[in-house]
Amino acid sequence: MIRTVLLPTDFSADSDLVLRFAAGLGALGVCRVVCGHVIDVTGLEGPVIAAKVDSTRERMRSKIQPLVDVGLDVEVRMPTGDPERQLLALAMETHVDAIVCGTSGKSVTDQLLVGSISERLARDARVPSLTVRFDVLRNAADPGVVARNFGRMLLVPTDFSPTAARAIIVALGLPPKAVRRVRVLNVLPVEPDDDKREKLEVGADAHLRSLVEMAKEKGLPATPVLGHGDATRSILAEIDESRATGVIIGTRGRNPLQEAFMGSVSMALMRQASCPVMIVP
Repeated sequence: MIRTVLLPTDFSADSDLVLRFAAGLGALGVCRVVCGHVIDVTGLEGPVIAAKVDSTRERMRSKIQPLVDVGLDVEVRMPTGDPERQLLALAMETHVDAIVCGTSGKSVTDQLLVGSISERLARDARVPSLTVRFDVLRNAADPGVVARNFGRMLLVPTDFSPTAARAIIVALGLPPKAVRRVRVLNVLPVEPDDDKREKLEVGADAHLRSLVEMAKEKGLPATPVLGHGDATRSILAEIDESRATGVIIGTRGRNPLQEAFMGSVSMALMRQASCPVMIVP
């Protein structure tokens, strides 16, 4: 169950959208939010650093008020140094269950050239990362509703690997009242040989039905879905067709260079999905 989350913020308009999104996380069982802002003190001396910390604390106090207003327990932390390294350390130090980030949906090329903290956190963190594209939040009348509706139509892609199994466990750990429907999806490669294709489909169908039964035992209405072809394209198509409001998927934690050559379904979904995506390590 996800009770405590780390919420990085940098005072940008986009991070304000994520703060408003986080105000709806109580529906998913979240009761505590650690708001982290990494202060850049490069080239600054003691008195200047102290003044910068004080002014940042005042800005943070006003930023977190929407979270306090909805009854969330909010803690403010302001480390200094490299943002990614400090946020990962903060996630471990504060024992959060997940990290909540926004993403601009950068391409692989942009990721290699300029980087994306949210993507690096999703790749390197030892806890799940709940990510949502900024443009999705901009188009929402109330970003908090996007969070509250995360489980209304939940899609859980699986390749039956250990990381995919952990994603299923996280999905089943959400509050039952927050989840209306679950679709468990496996995508098979295109197999021209009829016999091999039939064997693959029979095996996948059996695995899917066992996962669906697990969900039903938790009181969650679930449906098995079998797709064919490219995994990323099939999952994105399923998101659109089923009008999914949230995705929970495992990741193998590939580094950016491996991703450029081998591809990463979870990272692609993070950049392209029209709903929030939770990536489970």
